Amino acid sequence: MQLWPSVMSEAEKPARIDRLDSIQDVERLLLEAANAIQRLVAERDALRHRVDALESELAHLRERTTLIHDSYRRLATEFNTQLQLLDSEINNLFREPTQSPGGRPAEHQGAEAATSNSPPVGHHTYPEPKVVT
Repeated sequence: MQLWPSVMSEAEKPARIDRLDSIQDVERLLLEAANAIQRLVAERDALRHRVDALESELAHLRERTTLIHDSYRRLATEFNTQLQLLDSEINNLFREPTQSPGGRPAEHQGAEAATSNSPPVGHHTYPEPKVVT
């Protein structure tokens, strides 16, 4: 059977041309679909690469945040310790020397109080700073 017979009736010509046009339309649609699939795959790969880069950056930022958090915690602790030492020294400086019941001057008693576990009289303690975790 020949694709284009030499003699074709007038009724057969439009039917064959329509079929050829529809085959070309199908081929064109298939090529467009394949191109669309290739674009989607390329976009997916680009998005995967971007997600990987963002996850890496997020991990780096978490590490830096942890370091900053720990630094502020140490700074707050040191600041609190220094304030307590300063308060203690100011209280020791302004404490009036009085005679203790054992006959020793109060200055010696202050040195003992500084080494004991209880705060000296009139000593103000400051609460630990709250560190948000």
